[in-house]
Amino acid sequence: MASEVRKLSAAGGKRIGKLLIGLLLVGAGVAFFFVPAGSGFTGHLWTVFLTSMMWLWPLFLVCMGIVRVMGFAVERKPRSPLGGTLLISIGVLFLASRFHADLNGLRIYGRYWLVLLAIFAAVELLRYYSHRHAEGPPPRMFTAGRLIVIGLIVGTGVLANRVAGSNPSLLSSLKLPGVLGGIRDSVVGETFTFTDAPITAQELRPGARITVSNSFGDLKVTAGQILRASLTKGVRAWNEQDARQISDKIRLVVNQTPDGITISTNREQLNQQFTTDIQLEVPASALLSISGSYGTINASGTRGQMAIKSSYGKAIVSNVAGDLSFELAYSDITASSINGNLIATGAKNARISGISGSVELSASNGSVDLRNVSGEVQVEAPFSRIVAADLGETAQLRTQHASVQITRAADLIIVAPHSDVRAENINGDLQVSSSNSDIQLRAISGGVTISAERSSVNAEDVRGPVEVETSHGSVVVKNFYEGVDVRTSYRDVTLVAAGHPVDDIKVDNDHGEIRLVLPESSEFVLDASSESGQVRQVGFGTIAQKGRDALRAVLGSDGPTITLRTSFKNITIQATEARQAVATGGVN
Repeated sequence: MASEVRKLSAAGGKRIGKLLIGLLLVGAGVAFFFVPAGSGFTGHLWTVFLTSMMWLWPLFLVCMGIVRVMGFAVERKPRSPLGGTLLISIGVLFLASRFHADLNGLRIYGRYWLVLLAIFAAVELLRYYSHRHAEGPPPRMFTAGRLIVIGLIVGTGVLANRVAGSNPSLLSSLKLPGVLGGIRDSVVGETFTFTDAPITAQELRPGARITVSNSFGDLKVTAGQILRASLTKGVRAWNEQDARQISDKIRLVVNQTPDGITISTNREQLNQQFTTDIQLEVPASALLSISGSYGTINASGTRGQMAIKSSYGKAIVSNVAGDLSFELAYSDITASSINGNLIATGAKNARISGISGSVELSASNGSVDLRNVSGEVQVEAPFSRIVAADLGETAQLRTQHASVQITRAADLIIVAPHSDVRAENINGDLQVSSSNSDIQLRAISGGVTISAERSSVNAEDVRGPVEVETSHGSVVVKNFYEGVDVRTSYRDVTLVAAGHPVDDIKVDNDHGEIRLVLPESSEFVLDASSESGQVRQVGFGTIAQKGRDALRAVLGSDGPTITLRTSFKNITIQATEARQAVATGGVN
């Protein structure tokens, strides 16, 4: 049994290693095979690939080291854990540098050499306690070689800490050729920040369009009197002098067009690793087209139309008077206090509030939060949790395998298969389509139409007609005022009227009980029957019980029709005043 476990563990380790290598090769293949040679997009994609690998490859080393160490512990393949220990140590150091952009490699090692010592000690303990009798006498805990390694780690770590503190630029004179220097700077260099003097453009004509494009950096837009743009550059290099030389090559590019002005950077001309943050002040009435990737777009205070494209980042817009459109890819959106219409496609997470116009939103695999929208709302958000409140006009909400929660809305349509639905204080009609979930409704001023499958329904205080079609789900409708039509199976149906019934009540249940509660003075025409079950009335003294499986009666002269059907279960029609007696067993 133990040998089988070791074989499975070793095979699992090999599969993990192959998977990691495969992912790396797939990423490289996508970057270089599917992009046409010589295209302008190649350099951008190469930068994206390098940036991703800059963060992922230390973790790759750590995983490979763990696989090798566990392979030694389980199968003695490899024969020594030394290689795995080295991989883990290097990966941990480089991973630490990802979270300390202000430190170079010497400072990183001086700060984290104790972690390396702990890794070495843990692996040696694993070697000692995983020894097997068949391999000969147990190894000694301390040997001359191990003591030398410990001494080297402690000595070099203390030395690196002191050198980094007293003379941090000691290694700044080390020069490496082209690509090697770039790799060194991106891995163990520091990030230096430089801000250029603002660029001021001439006064724009009314209605001019300002087009802004930025990648790998933030973009902030505010309203003002004139056009003013400034650039802040974050350059990763071994020392400030090298970083400044790179920074001097990075600049804003401002061009005049027939429609207005375009603003971008000369990133495509450079191969170094850097970020560009643009601060832009624009005339409030200008039309804006903004494009960004791997950064945050923040705009506020403008009064013209705005179009935003964002990839792998975030878009934040507030206090804007004008229509907004968003074209997003793996990006979040936050919009508030918008005096206009909003259209957004491709969002992941969306937070939208204070919209005076309409909202048309598509999102996926995230969440949607809508608050205080005056116009019509259309949301298509599969695999996204939807929360909404204070929707002034008709709203259509669609999701799947998630949930929907609505408070205070007008006419509402919800399509949410495999999703729980909650709706409260709806000032209009409500339509719900769902499956395999729970539907809970309260305080609906209009009618309710539910089409579901394997869903339970609980509705309370519904002023309009109620129509429910489900299966394998219980149905509870309390305090209804108009007609009710319920079709379900294998679960119970409970209906409690708020007053005398004024419209027809119909229940068709298969293998489920039916319980109807009405005021004792109600007028109606009753037709109730149960196949292989019982029908009884409680509290209506004028109804004569003649059979066990059916009950037909007429109370009053002008009442609605009540039709109740089920099979293999019981039907109970009960007077409101008799509910307490039934609960305590006082009525038979």
